[in-house]
Amino acid sequence: MEIKEFTLDCARMTDRAAAHEYLAAALELPEHYGRNLDALHDCLGEMPACEVTLKNAGALSALGEYGDALLSVFCDETQEREDFRVNLRR
Repeated sequence: MEIKEFTLDCARMTDRAAAHEYLAAALELPEHYGRNLDALHDCLGEMPACEVTLKNAGALSALGEYGDALLSVFCDETQEREDFRVNLRR
């Protein structure tokens, strides 16, 4: 099985809108992506097997609780799927 790899630079996620615009482009999310955490969860669940590396993950702390929630969406996906992996690089 082929695993698609994505590397995301969390330092580019400076606020909610910027985070979702960046995620939409970097993860090649569909046009109907609603640019919120629920929509992110739904879209991640529809993606083929992949490995996502979140570099500069510590930068998400600038988003406060929203950054924690965003990170949780990725981590939750790893619990729900065997073919979805996340690597954190602080």
